[in-house]
Amino acid sequence: MTESAKGFNLIGYATSPMGLGEDLRSFAAMLDYLEIPFSVIDVPTDATGQVDVKWRLMTTNDYQNSIFFMSPMECHRLAQIHPTLFSQPQKRIGYFLWELPDFPKKHLGSLALVDHIWCPSRFVQETFFAKSNQLTLTLPLPVVSHAPTGRQFKKELNIPTKAFVMLFMFDLHSTMARKNPHAVLRVFLSFAQEHPESHLILKVSRWQNLGARALDWIPFHPRIKVIKETLLPGEIADLYQSSDCYLSLHRSEGFGRTLVEALQHGLHIVSTDFSGPKDFLNDGNALLVKWERTVADTKDYPHLSEPSWWAMPDEKNALALLHTAYERSQRGPNEQGKIDGAQFSHQALANKYKPILNTYLR
Repeated sequence: MTESAKGFNLIGYATSPMGLGEDLRSFAAMLDYLEIPFSVIDVPTDATGQVDVKWRLMTTNDYQNSIFFMSPMECHRLAQIHPTLFSQPQKRIGYFLWELPDFPKKHLGSLALVDHIWCPSRFVQETFFAKSNQLTLTLPLPVVSHAPTGRQFKKELNIPTKAFVMLFMFDLHSTMARKNPHAVLRVFLSFAQEHPESHLILKVSRWQNLGARALDWIPFHPRIKVIKETLLPGEIADLYQSSDCYLSLHRSEGFGRTLVEALQHGLHIVSTDFSGPKDFLNDGNALLVKWERTVADTKDYPHLSEPSWWAMPDEKNALALLHTAYERSQRGPNEQGKIDGAQFSHQALANKYKPILNTYLR
């Protein structure tokens, strides 16, 4: 094996503003930090090219290890179109995401396309463990906290300086049923009746190709603000700094990157106590919403071929916890959240990854 073969091919949505794209980008940034060379294959999406990338150690070489940052089903589709991506590398790793507690039997063949499976949380790991005997590791990726640009979102959105601001960010392609923004709206509208100084910011991504009425479900309300533009990483930091509380009433998350970002910026968290975020959210850094088990139908989640289940958050409990978040915000930011969010820095996770990566580079 030549020295130039010691590296990784990263395959995924490198320049698309989506969670799986950020998985690849954060892994690439960590390889830069560890001084491990890599190449990147940018798989096209409806939003390719919207994120600028620049890495020190990116090359055009082919390496002996390939990592696919996508769902198993998208991996299967890619294998049908570009089979050499799977036949050439010596070791194939799937950094796979599945956001339900069981994996469909119909798609088990997709898991066999890779030699090893990496996952962002124990929730996802347990799902694959139940259906596959492949080596499956929980390896959360860095969540990079970018320097703010100084953009004043409160001023732009006509929000008073001392207002209590809730934030929720989501990708419309991540499915409305899973992200559950309607529950966020209902809880906010109930809260706003008692707190006229409160505002809600919804940051919506990848809505453009869903038709002119894609956002008609959002009610017109003077204290509900919608941001539809693609933001630079530093502008995302500005948005967090303009907010006091992150409200996520998801039915399931594979990881929960925006929740980590909210911790890092000291926001108070009100979140469904289920799935991937349970790895890092606890009673010390968040207000955790009770839930009941409910059916996830095949129409609710992409590639779901048989009914599954997920959480139905208790909105009354969420409303009560939102009042607590408001009270806490009056005393200052979520300091424990900042401490716990720091565990996802490049430096912190590089120490965890380095010995594992070295086993692939021998």
